[in-house]
Amino acid sequence: MKIILINPINRSYVIMPSLGLGYLASELLKDKHEVRILNCLKEKLTYASFADLVRKEPFDIYGFQMFSYDFSSLKKHLEIVKSINPAAVTVAGGAHPSGDPAGTLKALKDLDFAFRGEAEIGFRKLAGHLAAGGLDKDRAGVPGLIWRDGKEVKVNPPGLVEDLDSLSFPAWDLQRPDEYPRAPHGAFAKNFPTAPLIITRSCPFQCTFCAGKSISGTRLRKRSIDNVIAEIEYLSDNFGVREIHIEDECFTIHKALVLEFCGKLSRSRAKVTWGLPSGIRLDSIDRDMLRVMEEAGCYSVAVGVEFGSQRILDLAKKKLTLQMIREKVALLNETKLKVTGFFMLGFPGETKEEMQATIDLALELDLDRAQFNNFMPLPGSELWDELEEKGLLGNIDFDKFFVHNVAYSGTVSPQELKRLQRKAYLRFYLRPGIIFKLIKEVTSLGHLNYLFTRFIDAVK
Repeated sequence: MKIILINPINRSYVIMPSLGLGYLASELLKDKHEVRILNCLKEKLTYASFADLVRKEPFDIYGFQMFSYDFSSLKKHLEIVKSINPAAVTVAGGAHPSGDPAGTLKALKDLDFAFRGEAEIGFRKLAGHLAAGGLDKDRAGVPGLIWRDGKEVKVNPPGLVEDLDSLSFPAWDLQRPDEYPRAPHGAFAKNFPTAPLIITRSCPFQCTFCAGKSISGTRLRKRSIDNVIAEIEYLSDNFGVREIHIEDECFTIHKALVLEFCGKLSRSRAKVTWGLPSGIRLDSIDRDMLRVMEEAGCYSVAVGVEFGSQRILDLAKKKLTLQMIREKVALLNETKLKVTGFFMLGFPGETKEEMQATIDLALELDLDRAQFNNFMPLPGSELWDELEEKGLLGNIDFDKFFVHNVAYSGTVSPQELKRLQRKAYLRFYLRPGIIFKLIKEVTSLGHLNYLFTRFIDAVK
């Protein structure tokens, strides 16, 4: 089978290799399928040029990675594929179909199948059935498959990968890190090329705004550190990678794992810097861990602070106190690590005064960078289910599911919520000390323009 795996056209700032598509590709290659990975942002494709690609090189299966903000874009991609190559099979996977499996297939008539949760096992099985001539009798046996049975949408139980070491490395040769622009997750990097990497999957915590459990469940699974180091050395040897971005949600909650990683990385032949741009839990770090991380080349971490109100922290089930937040950030300040704080405004029931408390806390903490996200009711999260049950979602516009838009507004108007977000960014970044720190991290005029564009988009 000829299979193309696609990051669709969208407005994301982050242009980096996809771990999800990379892992899918490596599994499909085991069965001798012909596989290509296409990042539409990297290739600067328009819908017209995507249509040209479909005409010039038809594939049997078009697989799309899908976040909620990809909804309208994916609909256009699917229409293009079906109008030019109607016999092709279209598939979507990722965060959105995992969080809203039946809704995804009901809303996208040109989508043949989707996957809920991790798709390595199920997609490989689906492709095998299609290559053998059909799937009519075997749909219920494909893990995680979302499919139509007449007018009804069926959702199969997901298939989690129990032994992460059993997976081949992502198909890095199909998305070479050294060919990607300097637009990584987190916006900053000390060295290039960079490459993303995961060491663990899933998160055992219960933050009500997070939909991560809809993809990888709540039982934490870990790769062996020897397997991780082998991948880093492979990336260094074959693509000249000089920096690793660990994308885990929960890397630091197992101290022994962190210490083993740091020790073996320090002794490996790969000389790389590394960071944790997806965020770590503040309650998981201690002085000894941070010291070892820094000695092993870590220079940047993001931390999930989220709120400046203890009431909202408790409602969100963050398992943090304001005192702990202050103490742990102070601990980070004892190191040379660059620290980014993640904050959220507009949580359901949050008052204007509580949002102001979040802004005040961001200014109080000694942080290098901050990101102020407006609350989005993510499909698959506890809050999505709660708001849907109460009839408070209304007609959700997934085009607004982006950090600087207002996708949902509860106790304040959308205009007021946007004003508060704009205020947060301006007050945080237009301080001489922060400006000076950022200037020291700028690597080129192109990087400066990239950062300026992101900032303007946040405050406009």
